[in-house]
Amino acid sequence: MNERGKTTRPLVASADFTKCNSASVQRMHHYAWQGCLRLGTSPSLQHKQPQKDLDDDQKYRYFIQITDFHVDLNYKQGTSVKTACHRSPNMNKLQEISNNDLQQEPFFATKRKHHPAGRLGAPFEKCDTPLELAQQTLDWVARNWKDKVDFVIWTGDNSRHDWDRKESRRRNHILKLNKLVTDMMAETFDNDIPIIPCLGNNDVYPHNRIVDHDDILPFFANLWEDYIPPSERNHFLQGGYFVKDIGKNLRIISLNTMYFIKKNKSVNSCRKNGPARDHMQWFDEALKQAKIDKKRVFIMGHVPPSPRDYRGTCFRQYLDITSNHNHVIAGHFFGHLNMDHFLLYDSQQYSINKKSSKLATATSTRRRKPLSTLSDFGEDDDEFHVSRNIERYVDWLRDMYESIEVPKDTQKTPPDQEDDSNLVAIHVSPSILPVYYPTVRIYRYTDSLQGPTLLGYNQYYANITRWEQDHLPGEPLEYELEYTTENDYDLQDLSASSLFKFAKYMIEGESDTMWNSYTRNMFIRTQNETFPIDDDDDDDDGDDDDDDDGY
Repeated sequence: MNERGKTTRPLVASADFTKCNSASVQRMHHYAWQGCLRLGTSPSLQHKQPQKDLDDDQKYRYFIQITDFHVDLNYKQGTSVKTACHRSPNMNKLQEISNNDLQQEPFFATKRKHHPAGRLGAPFEKCDTPLELAQQTLDWVARNWKDKVDFVIWTGDNSRHDWDRKESRRRNHILKLNKLVTDMMAETFDNDIPIIPCLGNNDVYPHNRIVDHDDILPFFANLWEDYIPPSERNHFLQGGYFVKDIGKNLRIISLNTMYFIKKNKSVNSCRKNGPARDHMQWFDEALKQAKIDKKRVFIMGHVPPSPRDYRGTCFRQYLDITSNHNHVIAGHFFGHLNMDHFLLYDSQQYSINKKSSKLATATSTRRRKPLSTLSDFGEDDDEFHVSRNIERYVDWLRDMYESIEVPKDTQKTPPDQEDDSNLVAIHVSPSILPVYYPTVRIYRYTDSLQGPTLLGYNQYYANITRWEQDHLPGEPLEYELEYTTENDYDLQDLSASSLFKFAKYMIEGESDTMWNSYTRNMFIRTQNETFPIDDDDDDDDGDDDDDDDGY
């Protein structure tokens, strides 16, 4: 029992950290689990730097995904993380930690609730992004990638969360923050670099809620006038979605996923009359038109499709529609969850005519709850707190990969395999918001006469804790290369068939080394440092966040 009367699992005294299978993860305390991820990764994967950067080979083209700024103008360095980094800490409870202490132990190893807010952010805490971090990130992009990328996918959530009840967020705050971030994006990228935005669940008011012809849509239509084609303005004013052509062969579909999520209580399901069904019908027609126009399509949105977040009818329709049009779809790009991973579905497991799916009725041989039934995640776990439920999410993800059966056509080589495959692969990019560490993702693709093929990406991150310790204020923040899909995952492309084979290799291979590396990257290398279970819910100044939206 801990001091609050909660039962705790014993720390594993001796564990074979080189064999970090999911069963052992279940039995481990967080410290041991993170040690497992750290020590179980081979030295070559722990410290390996890719052999070449993306811009070394000019036969490729590039685009960037930026997601989840969550800029907070009320963020103040040195304040208490228990106030969402807005106010000074209770000095009677503040544990003073010297620079020597910080150098002797991991920043988040113990008593992290007592650490004041950093200059560039407060990883692992319920604090949003300081303006300086957002600007420094875009400055780094401008220095390193502005002259290389063809376009920008910008997948929503520019506004801060409503975590601080003493400084509640209002509609005008959301609009102001979106205007600010839009101006920052416009200043970063030249006018000839297309930017394709979408709405996030924290970009609307109240958060998660939006209706047909919502009165907030004209604001965004005007704000993003340069980004939304005039021919698509009516679609955007109706539901916040649009299409945009990039070059001769690529079309990007920007979805408004707010109509699909369970937390939007203002709309019906995708089966009943209303904006959700209208959006799905528009989505289907947009893909049919892309085929007629001989375009390949990138699909983007904020909340990724999953049985946890989407209404059942919307989730199944998304899979039905996209699997039926796999021959024109070249990629799915989402944000929201802050964790770096991909989702992989077999649409046949989620037939629109079935009342339940394979994952909804049964999981793998480990018999864990499917994600769709994890109601106890609660309203405050919208995107999973870093120290709650992550084991369960990782287990669910592993079960997902394990449950998918081998398609009949896995021997086909991409992109031909996509034409008749039931597989749908969803890329989920980590965030600028430093839930773990801030990130930027650069995708690599080819643009042939047959349309674009997604080849891979470079994942960049900034260890802002170390940066603040080692660098003076005013020094430009530098992001570093975390991994590439080509060199670290041995992926020659990002087709659904390639990701399927990669998932099966991680789960069913002779060694867990690749799974450990993948999970390590999922949390932006923060699993190299141990951090405690968040089992202390006391408030420094009485703030109550029982009904917050989580990340």
